[in-house]
Amino acid sequence: MVRATLRFALLLAVALLPISRLSARNLANCQVGDKAEEDIVATEKMTVVDVEGTQTAREKEVQHVPVVVRYYTNAVEDLETRFHRAFAQTRENFLQSVNKAFGHRTLSTEELSSFKFQSLAMLFQKQNPLFPLDSNRAALWASGDPDEAYQASVAATLREIMSSAIRPDPLPEGIKLSANVRLIPLANANDAVTEQEARQVSRNFARTNFVTLAAVKKNLQSIFPAEEREVAKYLGTLVKPNCVVDEDMTRLLRAQRTDGIWVVDNYEPGQIIAHRGQVIDKKIKAALDQLKEKAVIGQLQELQVKQQAAVGELQQLVAEDKAKGARAQEHVLWLVGGLAAVVLILAAATWQLARRKPAESLLPVPAAPGALEWQERALVAEQRTEKLQQAARAGLMAHLSQWLSRMLTQRLISQRRLLLDTQSHAAAEMAELEARLERVQAPLQVRLAAYEHRIAELEKELAARGEENRELLKAKIETMRKQLEAERGKNRVAFN
Repeated sequence: MVRATLRFALLLAVALLPISRLSARNLANCQVGDKAEEDIVATEKMTVVDVEGTQTAREKEVQHVPVVVRYYTNAVEDLETRFHRAFAQTRENFLQSVNKAFGHRTLSTEELSSFKFQSLAMLFQKQNPLFPLDSNRAALWASGDPDEAYQASVAATLREIMSSAIRPDPLPEGIKLSANVRLIPLANANDAVTEQEARQVSRNFARTNFVTLAAVKKNLQSIFPAEEREVAKYLGTLVKPNCVVDEDMTRLLRAQRTDGIWVVDNYEPGQIIAHRGQVIDKKIKAALDQLKEKAVIGQLQELQVKQQAAVGELQQLVAEDKAKGARAQEHVLWLVGGLAAVVLILAAATWQLARRKPAESLLPVPAAPGALEWQERALVAEQRTEKLQQAARAGLMAHLSQWLSRMLTQRLISQRRLLLDTQSHAAAEMAELEARLERVQAPLQVRLAAYEHRIAELEKELAARGEENRELLKAKIETMRKQLEAERGKNRVAFN
């Protein structure tokens, strides 16, 4: 078994040789801005993505996908309603102030030209938070004119302004306007928009009509005359954006349009990627990274094949060792059986000899004075002989039992020593394998596969061994599983 383990370690070391050659040819050391020390040639057919070229092509194609804009159709009515409410409330508040000061709401020409009315109008202008009121409009309202024409004129101006698509000043980050804008009419700001609606219900809108809120407020200042600039400022506070860029839908439609666009460089085997002395840019660096990746994958596959071959060799050696152990055990059984048969034969022969008596004569024997004494001595001798034979048989069986017990104990001790040596050698081999894989940064899957394969082998060996070695092999399997869980935990920590 020890010889098999040493042969497996040798095969594993030979299998790890390509990784040492791989680290010496690490192409990833080349960085952008470095110069190639020699011509770098493609070893096989490659397709390399040009990241910068792809980005440029996608940005160009994005300009053909209009920005999706949510257009609120009720914004004009909401704005006009707020204006009419503010205009009517301001007029009502002013007339109440006139009634309080003069005792009636409609004033005469003399009252309108009085200092009291002028002071009242100026004070109301300072305290009024709603629609701005100048002296001319105050006199008009105090004379009883409802001023409906002016109110309708301002409402028409607001409708004309709100006919454009007004958006907030800053666009979402990463969103650039194209020549046209895709408007989606919505009654409420909270209405959801599906992809199908964005494609079917929307209509293209010229970018020139898609104006900012700041531009609308500036346009209001130019529409109204100088004496009504305060009115223009107040209307600017009422104007709100009537549309907003749907950032998520815009990115979705643009991604669907551009995700299939790739700019790639194709290399044939033997084609030069970078000439000697050429500065390495991002495009060349991408090709070198892919070349390095293919080299690593190829050599790892070669390593895996060699490792599988080494594992197969180890399995064959283990099978041969088991076969030799089985044959040796069979020889021991035959030897024990033969010894037992010899012992039985000796015991049977001794028993037969003990039972054999001298033949008795039928002739008359003259009586002698010491005949009876002689017979007694013969009987005593025969009894002693029988006792000696029984003691010999018992001693032989005890000696044979002790010999068989010592023989089995020595064999168990020898097997336990071999298993301990095997465990120590296997632990050393796994530590060396783990160290090599860590140094060359092999994929975690290779290390985990090695641990799992070793655990499977130990479980097979556990099933084949006797009861006397199960606890040792179980402890060995548990150690390997703990190492496997530690490797997996280390990988999760590195990922996080």
